[in-house]
Amino acid sequence: MSDTDKEAKADKETDASSVNYPMWRTWIICGQCALAAGLAASLLAVVMMGILRLWFGVPTPVELFGDFVLKHLDVHTFVHLLVTYGSNAKTTPLGLALLGMIGLGVVLGLFYAAIVSVKLPATSSRPAKREWFTILTLLVVLTLIVVLLFWDELRQNFLGLPIDWGRVTSALGLLLDIGVYGVVLCLAYRALLPRQVAGVPAYVQGRREILSRISVAVLTVSGIGGALGLVRGYLNNYASYDGMQSPPHNQVTLPITPNSEHYVVTQNTDDPTPDINLWRLEVTGLVKNPGSYTYSELQNLPSISRAITLECIANGVGHDLISTAVWRGVTLHTLLEQRGGSLPEAKYVAFYCIDGYNMSLPLDEVLAADALLAWRMNGVELPQRHGYPLRALVPGRYGEENPKWLTRVELTDHFVGGLYSDQGWYNGPLHTTSRIDHPRDTARLGKTVEVGGIAFAGNRGIQEVRQDLARGDVAAPAIAGYLGLLVLAMDSLIAWTVHTGLPCDRWYWRGTDQP
Repeated sequence: MSDTDKEAKADKETDASSVNYPMWRTWIICGQCALAAGLAASLLAVVMMGILRLWFGVPTPVELFGDFVLKHLDVHTFVHLLVTYGSNAKTTPLGLALLGMIGLGVVLGLFYAAIVSVKLPATSSRPAKREWFTILTLLVVLTLIVVLLFWDELRQNFLGLPIDWGRVTSALGLLLDIGVYGVVLCLAYRALLPRQVAGVPAYVQGRREILSRISVAVLTVSGIGGALGLVRGYLNNYASYDGMQSPPHNQVTLPITPNSEHYVVTQNTDDPTPDINLWRLEVTGLVKNPGSYTYSELQNLPSISRAITLECIANGVGHDLISTAVWRGVTLHTLLEQRGGSLPEAKYVAFYCIDGYNMSLPLDEVLAADALLAWRMNGVELPQRHGYPLRALVPGRYGEENPKWLTRVELTDHFVGGLYSDQGWYNGPLHTTSRIDHPRDTARLGKTVEVGGIAFAGNRGIQEVRQDLARGDVAAPAIAGYLGLLVLAMDSLIAWTVHTGLPCDRWYWRGTDQP
């Protein structure tokens, strides 16, 4: 009979020299030990998650859970949460989810203790076969549940692995996270239980128990320190620039926005940092010759440069979430030609990104807009916060449908839902907009004043900007026509100016897109 079999038998049979614990005392002691072991195991699992996230780009279960929940919120709830948490709209929910995960790990410690039901006092500090089998079963079940629940979210990898490999590494990361939790739980629980071994003096046994419990305490404190350090390291990369606007310079909007001033919105707390040696662009689905490109191979394709304006869907009145840059890359039309073209049944194009973001649009519309897959921005390599190494630009659509950190282009015969479409955001061509940039100060009524601003209608272009003057509630005749328009490109905003001396106390400017 092996040693572990003897230990398992010893757990069932109390030695004649041992002390019998009352049932209530056994429950209390086992419960306390299970909670402490669960806490230690959870903290060490958090440390493992942080290591995998920061060094290997594997998403944490907390991030996977957050992405899963966001897709199942409606737009009104989502906006309400943004308003409620304000500047902490990302860190607070993630922090609460992390605390909830640690709490769940502590509770699972009780569940584990109830299943193994070790009789006290224990006769060994080593888990018996039954305990190892229980923890292994628990690990397999938990991993399968999480993988099945977060299957769509598993494809992300923040170092830029292709989707299929990203899914594999994310699943292995989950297995490792849960594995660390299970092993620490099993060992720590046994180490904390009171023991009585036949033939061992009581004082020696007491010292051993104290040392075992000190070891678990040190492990727990180390876990707390490690977890805090890794969380701090994670937050050091926090995308604090999220929501950065691009205001006019001296009340004039620049025709080309410098990269450092271009508006930025990101769904991530910590944006991807792709390893270009791992990254690939995959062209899959309903194309004649599916394939993939390395970064250098992609740059060898025929490319063009175009000025394209991006506008956030949340760009409200008086906001500056709109910017223009000169982008260089390959058009989607050219890319598909290189793969032999699309199959007849292809109706939609879906874009998939390193961070798990995805969206789809009608293929005919995207090709008509001459969508661009860009790797340069204003003459330099695409900045990391703007989607390095590659982002899609679809003129005529809001910024959320110009995805960053692109890794796969897939043609399908059906619409593929994504974060914003699943939440119920507007999913159509961007609306025509206009804005007065100057004067922002007071102006004397009746005096000739230069008024200027911008207008934008996506790839439809601007036909005219109309000036409506009103005095009180009485509207004066409208002045129609071009008002000194500066047109950079069809896909970019236009700047307009006009000198007016008509008496008024309110100005209205309305852009009209091309018919």
